[in-house]
Amino acid sequence: MLTLRAARPDDLGAIVKLERYCFPPEVAFGRNRWHYLLSHAKGHTLLLHDAKGQLMGYLCLLEHKGWDRLVIQTLAIHWRMRRQGWARRLLEQVIAKGKAQGWGAIRLEVADGNDEALPLYQRLGFKAQQRLPDYYGRDQHAHRLVLRLHEPKKTGAVAIPGYLREL
Repeated sequence: MLTLRAARPDDLGAIVKLERYCFPPEVAFGRNRWHYLLSHAKGHTLLLHDAKGQLMGYLCLLEHKGWDRLVIQTLAIHWRMRRQGWARRLLEQVIAKGKAQGWGAIRLEVADGNDEALPLYQRLGFKAQQRLPDYYGRDQHAHRLVLRLHEPKKTGAVAIPGYLREL
């Protein structure tokens, strides 16, 4: 049986260990980045644990009110748990929460060569928004994907250089 819970700062060691296991060094977040994400960033990280309490996966999410979107920083699933739907379940949880809280969209970046993740994101409704050349290093291209949760909020005003005109 697997359990899902919010990460705490004392989960840092287990998260960094799984991060290093799942990602190459040039892509993996370091201990300092994870410390910031767990202690100071506006957002949260969901952790997936097995029956023995071992970390099997995580999804780190930041809130960006200025863009009216949630930003998935990273998602990792231990190889023993892959292809069982756990990444989809984590993403569905974030999508449901984002809709319930009224967020406009969810954004993430994914490597072009990530043949497992790309189809999953597309099935969930994420659309390619921008190509990111060399995003993960030389010749390691990516795409920014966006899932619209709600239509952008309309303010009823149009900005004209130097003026604000009501419609």
